[in-house]
Amino acid sequence: MAGPITALARRASLALRLAETWVHRPRTPTRLVLDITRRCNLRCAMCRTWEAPSAGELTAAEILGIIDQLPGLCWLDVTGGEPFLRADAGELLRAIAVRGRALQVLHFPTNGWFSARTIAATRGILEARDDLEVIVTVSVDGPPALHDRIRGRAGAFDRAIATFRGLRALTEDPRLKVYVGTTISADNHEHLDALEAALAAAIPGFGGRAWHYNWLQVSGHFFNNQGVAAPPPPERLVHRHLGRRGIPRDLVDLMELVFLVNREFYNRGEAAGVPCQALRSAAFVSPEGDLYPCHVYDRPLGSLRERTFAELWADPATLEARADIERLACGGCFTPCEAYPALAGAPVATLRQTSRRLLTLAGEAIGQR
Repeated sequence: MAGPITALARRASLALRLAETWVHRPRTPTRLVLDITRRCNLRCAMCRTWEAPSAGELTAAEILGIIDQLPGLCWLDVTGGEPFLRADAGELLRAIAVRGRALQVLHFPTNGWFSARTIAATRGILEARDDLEVIVTVSVDGPPALHDRIRGRAGAFDRAIATFRGLRALTEDPRLKVYVGTTISADNHEHLDALEAALAAAIPGFGGRAWHYNWLQVSGHFFNNQGVAAPPPPERLVHRHLGRRGIPRDLVDLMELVFLVNREFYNRGEAAGVPCQALRSAAFVSPEGDLYPCHVYDRPLGSLRERTFAELWADPATLEARADIERLACGGCFTPCEAYPALAGAPVATLRQTSRRLLTLAGEAIGQR
């Protein structure tokens, strides 16, 4: 088990990796979202990834070959579909942890249906590396009946809660962080108080600090959910969630606070004001090995089955896409998958925007007394 000195060293190493991207574009990404399957056992109202045709998932060997090409990769998000529908998911995650020696943070979401596989895989990652932070997000989108309806399968809520509780039993290891992740959609944005009560009843000691908010995003190459209705801009929804979470206690808490503060003002109609890091320090890889700027911008840049990561990363088409992102030709967004690297990659803009917005929120709170 890692002690406080080891944890501090990990933080320092991560900060140094991120600091490199403040001054230049690295030769390969430092942060990656890796989609390992389109398959899913649920039929969610806001996601149709399971309907998308696939030209064949990357094999474990191909995935590890990609990891080997990213010597500066310090943050990896492994996603799906449901990752644990892959029979090799546990072995693959462990191998990624071992092969990705620069990795400081490994995150993966799950719908929680496959509790035993998820818990065993998480334990295996922790055993494989004593210097890696592991973050697991278990998706829960409403109180039991609503969650099961949104997710399209009876029993989905109970399975997710069982997985969360099983993972939390491993959290005597400080390297592991386990969260409930809720995607705000037109189906549930009016039911979050009921969800909070359901989570508190089902998970002893559960609090807002372990509850992460996401927002429904439309993406052809990831969610395959074109045409899905987005929720109306929530009034003070983020503001209330900030109150639930309280003062940050660690780096992940701090990042969530900064994200939520800026998301509150994005919901109010302000521009994010923090430059996106897609194709500067971050990227997205599809289950078939195609490189994209991110999980939202549907702009394929080439196949990693045909070319190396370094070749695609330096290709003129990739650099042109990066230039379009800088001038917001992509449309812009502020969802966690892209906001977190943006906030970490642009510290001056982040500090300026977050400080101003925190002062505004404090003034509003005083005015309401």
